[in-house]
Amino acid sequence: MTAITIRRMPSRALTTVEPAFRSAWSALEDVEHLARHMWESWTPTVSQAGWCPRFDLYEIKDELVIKADLPGMKREDIDISMENDYLTIKGERKVEELPEDTKYYTCERYFGSFSRELFLPFPVSADKISATFENGSLEIRLPKAEEAKAKRIEIKVK
Repeated sequence: MTAITIRRMPSRALTTVEPAFRSAWSALEDVEHLARHMWESWTPTVSQAGWCPRFDLYEIKDELVIKADLPGMKREDIDISMENDYLTIKGERKVEELPEDTKYYTCERYFGSFSRELFLPFPVSADKISATFENGSLEIRLPKAEEAKAKRIEIKVK
């Protein structure tokens, strides 16, 4: 597998021109812009050397569900492991073999290895984790551990 090169977005100077009168909404827009700028400057991006698919992570009843679209990949090219509160998903989308004299006019698909570590918001039962991969779509189900499930406590009146 090829390693992914991670780089940070360069920070950009914030310059604003303040009008004499501003509405509360425009102040909120400025806060949103500043928050987005701070997030982008700290969020690693993947360079041309690698790629990383997007994941959905949500909770339904007593389990976490992780979904990812991995078109063009095979089940045997995906590896899932768990350690402490992190689930790691690794994989490799292999480069297509094309004739040597191929001329690209547009090349927007990513190939190579990826590795993604997802923080789990609560303890899960590791022995009950299930994963399915069908038509390029990965789904992982992680049942909550008993200690993470909500419990009803009865209050006794004296």
